[in-house]
Amino acid sequence: MSLEFFTNLWKKKDFSVWLVVIRLVLGVEWFMAGLEKVLETAPTFPEGMAGTLGFFASANPNGWYVNLITNVFLPNATLFGYLVMLGELIVGITLILGLFVNFSAIVSIFMNLNFLFAAGWLSASTLSMNWIMPVLGLIILLGYGSKQLGLDALIGSVNYPLYRIFVDWVGFDKSMKPVK
Repeated sequence: MSLEFFTNLWKKKDFSVWLVVIRLVLGVEWFMAGLEKVLETAPTFPEGMAGTLGFFASANPNGWYVNLITNVFLPNATLFGYLVMLGELIVGITLILGLFVNFSAIVSIFMNLNFLFAAGWLSASTLSMNWIMPVLGLIILLGYGSKQLGLDALIGSVNYPLYRIFVDWVGFDKSMKPVK
């Protein structure tokens, strides 16, 4: 297999369905995590974030991340609790709708890497899930087809500059011509 094979893999429109399925699965996962925090623990989740962060810092093997937790996250624990809760919901909704997919994938990767460094040392399942989700986010970000069947593609079909911003960052789709 050559490099051209892998390059063409991202360009093929018949792979769009699988990339959209990956986007939807990741979106539902984020949405359900955020919805659980909002519905079941909304009053207690942000307030309990200080205890959770303290636990994460207690035996974390990543010294640099312990410094980040104690110096940045802990003093603003309630704010970060709300950001996590709303971030999970918003990323989930936008991935499900196919709106701002590139930005949502980047935020998804960022959140998962933070969860990985904060809690990845706790168990193998936490470690593995927080490696799988950023990889899926990267596939969504780089995969041209993941933006199909979503609002980004619909908006982009009306306006070419928006198409370039929302759908085709790297210029894979040479068939799309600017509308004059």
